Amino acid sequence: MTGMRLARGGVAAIGLLALAAGLSGCKETHSAAAPPEAEARPVRVATVALEPATDSVRYPAVIRPRVEADVGFRVGGKVIARLVEVGARVEPGMALAKLDPTDLQLQIKASQAQLASARSDAANAGGDFARYSSLRQGEWTTRQEYDRRKTALDKAEARVREVEAQLRVLTNSVQYATLVADEAGIVTATLVEPGQVVAQGQTALRVARLGAVEAVANIPEQQLGDLPKRRLSVELWAQPGSAVPGTLRELSPSADPGTRTYQAKITLDNPPPGLQLGMTATVTAALDHGGLVARLPISALTQREQKPAVWVLSQAAGSQAGPQGDAHAAGTLELRPVAVAAYAGDLAIVAGGLKDGERVVTAGVHKLDAGQKVRVWTEPAR
Repeated sequence: MTGMRLARGGVAAIGLLALAAGLSGCKETHSAAAPPEAEARPVRVATVALEPATDSVRYPAVIRPRVEADVGFRVGGKVIARLVEVGARVEPGMALAKLDPTDLQLQIKASQAQLASARSDAANAGGDFARYSSLRQGEWTTRQEYDRRKTALDKAEARVREVEAQLRVLTNSVQYATLVADEAGIVTATLVEPGQVVAQGQTALRVARLGAVEAVANIPEQQLGDLPKRRLSVELWAQPGSAVPGTLRELSPSADPGTRTYQAKITLDNPPPGLQLGMTATVTAALDHGGLVARLPISALTQREQKPAVWVLSQAAGSQAGPQGDAHAAGTLELRPVAVAAYAGDLAIVAGGLKDGERVVTAGVHKLDAGQKVRVWTEPAR
């Protein structure tokens, strides 16, 4: 029994020694392996594109004609016909609307009868004056009677001229019963309908003259001072990306009581084809300050010693996408101070500290360290 116990104890001792040797061998193998290299962090970047330093402001605007006239009849009466509709193009001399000419024609006939009577009175006065003139030469009548006959003749002749003038006015009035266009244009509003009785001078139609067009915008009072100095351009919403140079023609001297803004009229120097009145547009007022700036997302900004800075990526960082969408080639980061000139929406206008073509990190900038290895993140193809 004692021998069997000794044998079992020896076997156990041998097993423990073998296990210890195995564990020791594993530990030595693990310690001999090199430590893993730190993994490069993927980052989103934006490429710096320097452009001229320009301060731009944008205003909504509407395309209007430079000249839009309210036209109406020069006489009153009942409208019997309107010959144009809104949007119709008119030419000089084209009939636009008509009044009932019956009353005017009757007035002409009455004036013609008055003219005939006045001419008869003038002829009778002329005969009397001729007889009294002969009598005066022979001293057969008084000077007083002669002068009275001369006055009667003058009054009769003046009456003839008066009635003739009235007849010409009435003749013109018949012509005024037809409203005609003075210049080429487009009808923008119709304010009368057949059967309506209108007064003399009442607006019947609104006609926009062809030619110069303008963009009308409302300007806040704090931006009035430098508006005449700015370079103006107009971009139609219907033709995005096509800016038309403009010239400030008029700036209202008083503010609108409702919006407290000042109306500005910008004449389009070279209107594009397809431009229509009433189109919506954007007026851009730019002021050049000199130098170059870069527009970066605000998310790219961090701080260095309480001053703005950005993380600049070394040129070694590649942009090849791996299976998970990140890049293989790694680069390092440099925290570089920059000068921010202004903010425009979600963009920062950087006026100094960067070069054209450099890449800056635009996301997670507060979790990065100088010299940290990173790789450019690119969106995986879908």
